Amino acid sequence: MTRLILLSLLLAVPALAAEPLKVGALSAAPGQRVSGWLEIPAGVDEATRVPVSVVHGAQPGPVLALIAGTHGYEYPPILALQRLLPQLDAARMKGSVILVHMVAPAAFYGRRIYYSPDGKNQNRVYPGRLDGSQSERIAHAITTEVIERATHVVDVHGGDGNEDLRTYSYWQLSGQPAVDAASREMVLAWGFDHVVVDRERPKDKGASVYTSNTAVLRGKPAITVESGAMGRSDEELVAAHLRGARSLLAHLGILDGPSARIEQPIWFEPAEVVRAKHTGLWQAERAVRDVVTAGTPLGRVTDPFGNLLEEVRAPFAGVLLYVVGTPPVTAGEPLAFVATPLPGEPRP
Repeated sequence: MTRLILLSLLLAVPALAAEPLKVGALSAAPGQRVSGWLEIPAGVDEATRVPVSVVHGAQPGPVLALIAGTHGYEYPPILALQRLLPQLDAARMKGSVILVHMVAPAAFYGRRIYYSPDGKNQNRVYPGRLDGSQSERIAHAITTEVIERATHVVDVHGGDGNEDLRTYSYWQLSGQPAVDAASREMVLAWGFDHVVVDRERPKDKGASVYTSNTAVLRGKPAITVESGAMGRSDEELVAAHLRGARSLLAHLGILDGPSARIEQPIWFEPAEVVRAKHTGLWQAERAVRDVVTAGTPLGRVTDPFGNLLEEVRAPFAGVLLYVVGTPPVTAGEPLAFVATPLPGEPRP
C-alpha cells in the first residue's frame, strides 16, 4: 500500500509556479487569488455563468479542485467553500486550489431538487457536450476547464432538499491501483467516518456520467463527500465540509491546517439506492440511521387517493444512510439508500 501511495504522488503533476493558472477567462499568477465567472455560452437554451475562484500558490504543488453546488438545493457545500476562500493564502501555498462555488446556478436560485431547468440532473451528464443543453454545456466546461487542470478532485455534496441524510463519503474503486490508493487517502483525510465503497461507476471516459468519475477516468484521484440534509444549512453541516477541506489541503501539502483524518472508518459494501417504481406519494416508515434486515418495510407509495401502489422493502441488511423525507416521488427516483457495514477493510 505504501508503494502505491508513493506511486500515486506521481499523478499529481505540480502547477508550474512560474506560470499562471487559468480556468476559462480567469488567470491567477503565482501567489495570487482571483474570483470571477466561468462563462457558459448560449446554445439550444440560454447562457449562464458559474462562479469560480482560483488560488494559485506561490510554490508548485498539487492542484485541488473542490466542486460544490452540483445540485441546487444542497446548501452546506456552497456555504463551506464561501467560508474556505478567505482562508486560502496563496503566498503560503505549495500548490493551488480551484473552487467551483456553484455548478448549477439556475438550480440554486430556482430552489430545484435534483433537476436543473433543462430537466437534467447535473451529476448525470458528464463529460458534457458543447452542443447540448445548459447542464451538458456546464459539464463540458467543468470537465475541460476544471477537472483537466486539477490533479485531485472532490465533488462536494449534501442531502438534497428532499433527503434526510447522515454525513458520509464515497471511495470509488476504478481498477487503477495508484489512483485508487490516492483516493483512499483523500477520503480518510476528509474525515467522515462512514465510507461507501463504490465499484459500479461507468468505465467509459466518453460517458463518465458523474463528476468524480470523470476525474478518476482521467487518472486523477477523486472522492465524493456528503454533508447536508433536507435543504438545511446548519452550522455543523457546513463546518463538516470546511473541516474536511482544510484537512485534505494539509494532507496534500498545499496549506498547513488541522487534520480531521479518520483512522478507523466504517466501510460499507454493498450499498444500493432503493428507487420508486411508481409516481405518487411516499410515506417513509423508517428513518435515516436505522438498522434494517433484508425485507424490512421502508415505506409505501400511494396514489393521490390513498390507494397503495407499492410497498418498499430493504433489499438486504444494512444501515439507512439517507431516506427521502417529503411525499412527492416520481418513478425511478430515490427513496432510500441502504448500505451494509463491512466487518473489516475492503478488498482493493
